[in-house]
Amino acid sequence: MRLFVSFALAVLLVAGLAVQADDPPEGSIGVLIEITDGKIVVTMPVEGSPAEKAGIKAGDVIVKVDDFKVKDNVTQEDLEATVKEIVKHKPGDKIKIGIKRGDKDMTLEVTVAKRSEIKFPKKDKD
Repeated sequence: MRLFVSFALAVLLVAGLAVQADDPPEGSIGVLIEITDGKIVVTMPVEGSPAEKAGIKAGDVIVKVDDFKVKDNVTQEDLEATVKEIVKHKPGDKIKIGIKRGDKDMTLEVTVAKRSEIKFPKKDKD
């Protein structure tokens, strides 16, 4: 099952269910993720987004957001907690994203942008 999630959607799309935030976030790093083999995997950084500019690539596994460590064997709730950890930041904030790329661990600094300035791809209709 593919989870189509952006780190800063005002409405989080997880397993086809919309979860409305009380105070919709303004910021985004512009990346689409899914759960694969119990890990949060980047399916695509949005072209021109802060995530792409910071060097995040498709296939990267997200393991940390600032001091928030992503659990092993991620569930939907863990994915939502990770997304919330990112969307709590405002445009202009710098956050550190820990990733695993192959056998290499990396930490990339990403500057949060305004969600309205990131051109997310439209979701395909089934």
